[in-house]
Amino acid sequence: MKHILNARRLTFILFALLISSCTEETTEPTDENTLLYTSFEKNGMFSADGWKLPAQYESSTDVPAGGGNFSLVLSASNPPDTAYIKVPVKTQFNKFKLTIWAYSTGVTSGINGEVILSLVRNGSVNKALNISVDDIIWKSYTIQDTFSVASGDSFMVQLTAGVSQLFPGKTYFDLCRLYGID
Repeated sequence: MKHILNARRLTFILFALLISSCTEETTEPTDENTLLYTSFEKNGMFSADGWKLPAQYESSTDVPAGGGNFSLVLSASNPPDTAYIKVPVKTQFNKFKLTIWAYSTGVTSGINGEVILSLVRNGSVNKALNISVDDIIWKSYTIQDTFSVASGDSFMVQLTAGVSQLFPGKTYFDLCRLYGID
């Protein structure tokens, strides 16, 4: 009886170790693995250094916790205005993670903002992933996936407030970070 109890305990311990070894490792952003970090401010002023902004953009002092002093605001339109930035890939990574804080005032009218992460190779989009900004309060959004990157590739991060002709809607963006995770 004692041997059966010890065997069960050992089986339980081995099973627990197996499960814990299968959990996904999370890599935190560092200078070495970060490709992009934007908080839309520099030296106490609004800044969108490196970003291509549409004619109709605003800055706001409405920011998420830890977001500093400014955020980027885009208005829904048709066609949608898009802010974007291109950054070179780091070929030592296969998996990449984009995190951004955002919210949209147009959600109640069916107008969602959007965040798009694209891999660009030889001037063409090779792979694109997107996520819809679907909340009316600040929320963290994440896109994470494996990309087959090569020297000369770049990532493009695009932000939009969505499509609208009739209803107003604005999407706020802050704390945009893209980094390699393996």
